[in-house]
Amino acid sequence: MAFTLRLAGGLLAAATAVSGTWLPDVVTRDVAIIGGGASGAYAAIRLKEDFKKSIVLVEKADHLGGHVSTYDDPKTGTPFDFGVQSFNDYGPAKAFFERMGVAVGAAPRVALTSKYADFSSGAAVEFTPPSNEDRVAALGRFLNATAAYEQYFLPGYWNFPAPGKIPEDLLLPFGKFVEKYQLHAAVNQVFQITGMGTGDMMNALTLYVLGAFGQPMIRAFLGQGAPFPPTTHRNIALYEAIQSRLGSDVLLNTVVQSSLRTSLGHTLWTKSASGKITIILARRLLMAIEPTPANMEPFGLDLVEQSTFSKFRYSSIHAGVVSHPSLPRNVSLVNTPRTASPANYVALPKPDFNVRFDYLGGNSDLFRVLMVGDENFTKDKAQARVREDFARLVAQGTVQPKTADPAAELEFRAWADHGAMHMNVPAKELKSGFVQKLYALQGRRDTWWTGGAFSVQFQAILWAFDDILLPKMFEKGGW
Repeated sequence: MAFTLRLAGGLLAAATAVSGTWLPDVVTRDVAIIGGGASGAYAAIRLKEDFKKSIVLVEKADHLGGHVSTYDDPKTGTPFDFGVQSFNDYGPAKAFFERMGVAVGAAPRVALTSKYADFSSGAAVEFTPPSNEDRVAALGRFLNATAAYEQYFLPGYWNFPAPGKIPEDLLLPFGKFVEKYQLHAAVNQVFQITGMGTGDMMNALTLYVLGAFGQPMIRAFLGQGAPFPPTTHRNIALYEAIQSRLGSDVLLNTVVQSSLRTSLGHTLWTKSASGKITIILARRLLMAIEPTPANMEPFGLDLVEQSTFSKFRYSSIHAGVVSHPSLPRNVSLVNTPRTASPANYVALPKPDFNVRFDYLGGNSDLFRVLMVGDENFTKDKAQARVREDFARLVAQGTVQPKTADPAAELEFRAWADHGAMHMNVPAKELKSGFVQKLYALQGRRDTWWTGGAFSVQFQAILWAFDDILLPKMFEKGGW
């Protein structure tokens, strides 16, 4: 064991003193990892197998994977990925799949016809997207204009410029950046693929739009590398393999209820969905969840941590699988403001919104929805918005009804609350050294931080971030 029985005994005594009750289960570990999404699951494998540390991973869901969501259709057995669609060929990505024994192949494409409608009214919109030639040319300009900045935020903000030296391009609202470099023909693709997660994309800082649709993504759409999925076309297969490999070191359906973080180590009181209480004694703590107020409540943040994290704003993202006989098969019904007609490429929906109804293919009756809102955009609000949008589309005749009461019969087959995403701060905070203050939290109180708030929210990039972070956890104290 990496820390002494004396330390473990001291922490156990502290736990008993605070709780004042019998402790039904106690585990001691070198590292406790909170969150089993991309960052936490990858870190767990590397810490256990490469760094030879004992670990425990606490995950509130009933599976690992975070934003990876796969729906296995019980009618046909066909899998449909409705969260993460594919993985970028970046850094350790393909090697990690090979390590986990998960074969990969080319990303499948379902050929869909795009139809455009303003979901706020339900009316069809006559919109002509840019030509492929114009789109590719704009993407090329986008890449050329931003290539020099990649070092500042990929795979993390380790090399981010000091205040006063941040390139002004990164602090421009994206709409002004688009005007500056004449990127109009690329805007719709940037938004529809991943940029929508920033919310009001044209007013988001260019830095954060690049976090959502950065150089690796731009290169992929310019034919310079291609994303990939598992050959099974079940993205969750990677995390099923990780879960199997970690075995009993994973506590699923479990949340931290309270904690005691000290210079001697950490004591975490956890509770599972079934009511099982587990006390975790850990020398180091790796936080792989977003530092929202709700997420951080059990961890007793100090004033420095509170002050830093309080600056963050973020989007709330939901993905779902819905079904209704009136929804048109082989179609992507795209949410497009009426002001986009006939070819205004920078007119985009603003939160809260459903990006589109996408037919999932496979001769199914399934459609994917992707919902984007503010910090208070809950599952109930998101699903209500889907129903309302669908009812308006039917009322306007954009979707031809095939039942007497179509909106009432819209069926939700699967749903994933992806929670807080694309955490960001205003330009004035970046100019005052926010990134440096954020990264100064690494190692403070023997707590380390990974995930989208410290990097960008693509699986492979988060893994590359972990590859830099994990060795730093052991530079001090000599294990």
